[in-house]
Amino acid sequence: MASFVLAVDQGSSATKVLALDPQGRPIYQTSRPLRTERPKPSHVEQDPVHVLEETRDALNQVIASVLGDGHDILCMGLACQRSSFLLWNRDRGEAFTPIISWQDLRAQDLCNDFQDQRETIYAKTGLPLTGHYGGPKFLWLLRHDPHVSRKIEERGTAFSPLNSYLLWHLTEERVFVTDESIAGRSLLYNIHERRWDRDLLDLFQVPEFLLPHVWVTSRLYGHYRFRDRRIPITCSIGDHQAALLGLGGFEKGQCAINYGTSAGVLTNVGATPQIIRGLLSAPLYSDPHEAIYEVEGTVNAVGSLFEWFEKEQNLPNVSRNWENLMAPSSRGWILVPGMYGIAAPYWHERKISEFVGEGEMPDWTVLVRAAMESIAFLVADCLERIRNASLPVREVFAAGGVARDPLLQFQADLLGLPVRRSSVKEATALGCGLLAGLQRGLWKNREEVRNLVLTETTFEPRISSAERQGLLERWHQVLREKGIG
Repeated sequence: MASFVLAVDQGSSATKVLALDPQGRPIYQTSRPLRTERPKPSHVEQDPVHVLEETRDALNQVIASVLGDGHDILCMGLACQRSSFLLWNRDRGEAFTPIISWQDLRAQDLCNDFQDQRETIYAKTGLPLTGHYGGPKFLWLLRHDPHVSRKIEERGTAFSPLNSYLLWHLTEERVFVTDESIAGRSLLYNIHERRWDRDLLDLFQVPEFLLPHVWVTSRLYGHYRFRDRRIPITCSIGDHQAALLGLGGFEKGQCAINYGTSAGVLTNVGATPQIIRGLLSAPLYSDPHEAIYEVEGTVNAVGSLFEWFEKEQNLPNVSRNWENLMAPSSRGWILVPGMYGIAAPYWHERKISEFVGEGEMPDWTVLVRAAMESIAFLVADCLERIRNASLPVREVFAAGGVARDPLLQFQADLLGLPVRRSSVKEATALGCGLLAGLQRGLWKNREEVRNLVLTETTFEPRISSAERQGLLERWHQVLREKGIG
């Protein structure tokens, strides 16, 4: 009989559940696709009941398989999309609004009202003032939905990140909590004092009684009931933070890129928060004894970029097979990927998606190549900020569904550094599972779990420094022309 750790990776496009053995290998797994709605421009929503049902069904399927084969389950962890919020009732578990996705920018215009507080917000939260986060989303609901004003007065009303809603439903104890890695993506949480910030709550008119309690990422959250089994939930963490840990980033200075629906460029900066202009700062993981922090650059359009080609350019199958459909060269064409806002390190939420180049517009295979390159350009700009802050980055680890050969080779070329793709395809789930298993005692220490992370392929830079500089100069020239760089 073997002992397993369950990891739930609740992302934007799918809920995945993996059962990891003591060597960190995913022996059992399943994935459930999730629906996303875009009812109006800048509005991106998901159905919370749908997400919950798919999460529970995926969990039950994997648990039944593990137990059916005569094995044991020690514990489980939840990694969740971060800046997605909803209004709901914590007494009944009923959702009042859809999940307002991290991609949603309906609240961006009202952020103009708070320009005088921009620097204060950044210093306290480690986040730029944008409509992606929970504080502005709540204020938008308050101003535009009379239903919300009435619900605030109702007993048990809650405004929370998605993981709070899921944890309430998945635990026998019905806990109303979030973890600090996700609280740190709300514009309401002071990462230095590790608490909801009274001034920021007042700024965005969020009553504190609506918000969940904030717990460390590694502790007992409650128990998931499956038939006669009570499975301890010993970890809750943001999906990108989990991906950094799943790529071995438990120590200061380690850097990883997770290429999913979006991309996170994350570096462990140790026990003290660091504010790096243009990047995000947040708790990475914590337990009752310590908190470790990360800096992060977010690229909004990655997997969602290829989905955009399908929906807006009427090109089928691009999101599944882009690496085989695109041209070998962009022929100097560049995409300014503004479809979901340009995030780190520039923070322009309202930019037109535009292809820039010389001559007639090339065919779509060239444009797909230019789109892929835009991902690597933005990642390179994020890493340059980290390096300029005197944080050594000697190599980069990569994972995620979009971490395919052409992108990682171009990324290594732009960085002038080796890019090592993890042998584990699901870094988010692995990091979540490792943290949950550490808390439960399956592994003794961080060094032991770090040794479980193996490299599949290393992509070495293939171009000269002069070629690299030319590519980056052309990219930055286009950004400046478009008012971004």
